[in-house]
Amino acid sequence: MSGIAGIVSADGAPPDAGLLEKFADALAFRGPDARRVWSGLGVGLCFTFLRTGPAPQCGEQPCTIDGRTWLLADARLDGREDLRRRLEAASHRIAERTTDEELILRSWAEWGEACLDLLRGDFAFVLWDSRARSFWCVRDPMGVKPFFYAHIGNYLYCSNTLDALRFSPVISDALDKRAVGDFLLEGWFCDPERTVFRDIRRVPAGHVLCFADGAVRVRRYAKLPIEEPLELTRSEEYLEAFRQVITAAVRDRLPRESAVVSMSGGLDSTSVAAVAKSVAEKGGAGPSLRALAVDYRQLFEDEEGDFASRAAAHIGIPIEILSGGAYLPYSRWDSEELRQAEPCHEPYLALQIDLYRQIASHTRVALSGDGGDSVLTGQAWPHLVCLARRRRFSALIRAFGGYIASHGRIPPLRGGFRARIRRWLGRQGGNEAYPVWLTAEFESEQHLRERWHELQKPLLDEHPLHPGAYRGLTGSFWPSVLEGEDAGWTGVPVELRAPFLDWRVLRFLLRVPPVPWCMEKELLRRSSLGLLPEEILDRPKTPLVGDPLLLHVQRRDWHPLPLPEPHPAIKQFVNWSKLCEILAAPAKERLWSDLRPISLNYWLQRAHTFSRFHQERSG
Repeated sequence: MSGIAGIVSADGAPPDAGLLEKFADALAFRGPDARRVWSGLGVGLCFTFLRTGPAPQCGEQPCTIDGRTWLLADARLDGREDLRRRLEAASHRIAERTTDEELILRSWAEWGEACLDLLRGDFAFVLWDSRARSFWCVRDPMGVKPFFYAHIGNYLYCSNTLDALRFSPVISDALDKRAVGDFLLEGWFCDPERTVFRDIRRVPAGHVLCFADGAVRVRRYAKLPIEEPLELTRSEEYLEAFRQVITAAVRDRLPRESAVVSMSGGLDSTSVAAVAKSVAEKGGAGPSLRALAVDYRQLFEDEEGDFASRAAAHIGIPIEILSGGAYLPYSRWDSEELRQAEPCHEPYLALQIDLYRQIASHTRVALSGDGGDSVLTGQAWPHLVCLARRRRFSALIRAFGGYIASHGRIPPLRGGFRARIRRWLGRQGGNEAYPVWLTAEFESEQHLRERWHELQKPLLDEHPLHPGAYRGLTGSFWPSVLEGEDAGWTGVPVELRAPFLDWRVLRFLLRVPPVPWCMEKELLRRSSLGLLPEEILDRPKTPLVGDPLLLHVQRRDWHPLPLPEPHPAIKQFVNWSKLCEILAAPAKERLWSDLRPISLNYWLQRAHTFSRFHQERSG
């Protein structure tokens, strides 16, 4: 999570040296280990370095191997050995401790833009070709690392930190009303390219931007493939193949010194912890591991901390438990420490930030179970339909009959029948979930009712076996979640790494027959035998027993009224008096969504403070 930023001009004009220094200052929190500001003909680059590992990193950037192409990167590569072998086959001499940055540069030198098809991992990087005067911005396929840019006149500005770009006096603070509308309708930014600011755009996950001859070109270079189903003879072959890919994913993410596992009492994060412990032990003097969990025992009888503690004891790692029940909604939201780069609808943001600070007191890297539910909790119905359409009736009988025989029940079909019936009966859609506190002018100007209906439409099913998982993994939801875990939002120099979102793991899982392997995480349960206690292996997917938000209201610990003073800008979006009227007697099924204007209002207050601050510094 090193900090990167750059300025390039189309006509070769020198970048503003003072602005580059301000960019570097804005990135300082990301990289305490080194800082560099570099300028070339018509280009300027800033770098602040955070050493994390496990692979060697280049702490002095931008870097080059030929004096022509320069790299500025926040990068961690997966599958280094495979890439190294490919380069050696192309006559490159690669030392064992070569940095990820050098591997990227050599790949670019050998294959040009086509090398992006070979690069996997978590990265955001810039490549500057000084001879061709082309400037490339690349974001990793899953969107783990954020990347932002602004094209103003003859200049392109870019950074992995949105707030850094706001120090440019030519980049406007004007809001993107379409993005604000999406946030109020859905609670997040649905368009993968828009930010809350009109002038600042995102490079979407798996996309590359090229700035040359004064023009910006953005294209997608990576999307999870749809491949033929994996057909193996024996069950143990599936289990062993999965163990290999998940172990490789953990090994590539596990630092050499210390790491924390952000752990619940569920199967995903505990299995990551168990694999990490195994990898560390096989590596000899491996990293120091510990777990960090959250429970809500102060609010309700929450067993999550107990299950997490039992798992940690079985694995053999210490655990700390943070009490989530002690946090009230919107606590500390009026403080600068919780200021976010963009609006964030998370009333318990203080809990999230404190969790990251607790991690940072031990390490710079945390592993998570993010993404485990995406494929491992699969759908049987698409599998049945796929086999029937292919006239694979014997395979259908073996898969479904075998599951019924071994489990004593039919596999969960999850064909979406209840949702379809609700739509047929008119119980979903219409104005039932549409917010009534939007101003008429904003609603009309941005066509918000039409936009809301558009966002409710189900996306096309592309994948024959895992349609729901594939939609989620190739859309804008996961990049949005992962951005919220980045230091640009948390303000804490910690990298959260998710082995289940490894490209190799996802490709494997999307090929695995859902029945039986993705029914209630069968594959993960069976592959974790011996690594986790039986009570974790046998535990079903367990949602939070209570809703902390509703419980705080019902116990009268907190109430949304009185509302904070409305920022002048929010009145163009939200009818504040109507919102007050609705929240006077909050409906439990609508409370979370009816609080979105409050989250936006807090952000506007702090964004305005930031704007005044950096304008004063610029002056």
